[in-house]
Amino acid sequence: MPRPLLLATTMLLATAMLVVALLAVVAHHDRPGPPLGAVLDGADRRALDAVPMRRGADPPPADPAVDLTDPAAVARAYMTAARSTTPDDGGRTRRSAVPYAAPGSPAAVGIVVLDPPLPGQVRTAAVNALVLAAAAEDDRRRAYRAGVTTSTGPPGGTGVAAAADAYVVLARQPDGHWLVVADASEPLEGDV
Repeated sequence: MPRPLLLATTMLLATAMLVVALLAVVAHHDRPGPPLGAVLDGADRRALDAVPMRRGADPPPADPAVDLTDPAAVARAYMTAARSTTPDDGGRTRRSAVPYAAPGSPAAVGIVVLDPPLPGQVRTAAVNALVLAAAAEDDRRRAYRAGVTTSTGPPGGTGVAAAADAYVVLARQPDGHWLVVADASEPLEGDV
């Protein structure tokens, strides 16, 4: 094969390979990937040498003063329990809000505590604002935005306050009780 023909064939083959590679990238880009914040599976955690989360202590029973047929009351009780922590909660799931969570839902697992208070301190939470953000047409699901203030310091003493918004979705159960099915620090899309 003459040298100019070999060079032209090589260039044509390289261009074709580049076009195929670009088409593969573009085709893959159009497909949805895993959602941001997706959960890592066991192999991912081992690859990252992550410390496994431990299950927290069994939850106390629901406060009898909380009317489980009132979704706003359940949302407040859930948020207060879920965001209050002790030093022992580090590396564990905080399960004190489980009585206000629907069985089998992500909320029933408990909140993973990544930043527990220092030894000798506690973190207490209070809901200072609760706004209905959305409701299903059949009124079987409701989403709320909560303004939550936490205070971290010695028990009974003055603590350092922090404020944040949180979002919860509640579902009405067959018995008429409302229970939390989702909890997030960002607005939840498509959960109502």
